[in-house]
Amino acid sequence: MIDNGEKLLYNGMVVEKIMIDVRKIQLNESTTVDIWVDVVMPQEFSAADTSAHVMGKLTNTGKSFVFEGQASCRLSLACSLCLMSAEQDLSFRINENFVEAEAATGEDIGFSDKTIDIFPAVQRNLFLNIPMKPMCSVDCAGLCPRCGKNLNEGECDCKGEINEQFRELLGLFND
Repeated sequence: MIDNGEKLLYNGMVVEKIMIDVRKIQLNESTTVDIWVDVVMPQEFSAADTSAHVMGKLTNTGKSFVFEGQASCRLSLACSLCLMSAEQDLSFRINENFVEAEAATGEDIGFSDKTIDIFPAVQRNLFLNIPMKPMCSVDCAGLCPRCGKNLNEGECDCKGEINEQFRELLGLFND
């Protein structure tokens, strides 16, 4: 039922595809299939290789197939305050509607050839759940606004001196 070994190009990124053959459940409305897979996510999601652990159910509603599940992964993101690596566990729900490609509208995900690729659903929901401002810790001190030193490593000695690399940036705030 699930083919998890083939690579494909998706939005310019090489990823694993998770194809689910729906021919067996398409005949009977309200039929459900349990799914447990690891989806290899591209490095655009994290500084390190990331795989999302996905489990859920694919249900035939008669007009479409609904995937309801849970995914979890560990991301390595840059801290929004000090720019150091910040490991973060992420868990999120997935609830996506799959319809035949020619009937897909709005938020529906289209499929064809009686196979559904759940990767777009995992990717979309991962994008929606990545924190806007990841932090390495709740007490991160960030960077000195004058010299750019990481204040988590100690106080800076800039004495109010401006790092020349930041001088042009300060001009943006003079308006």
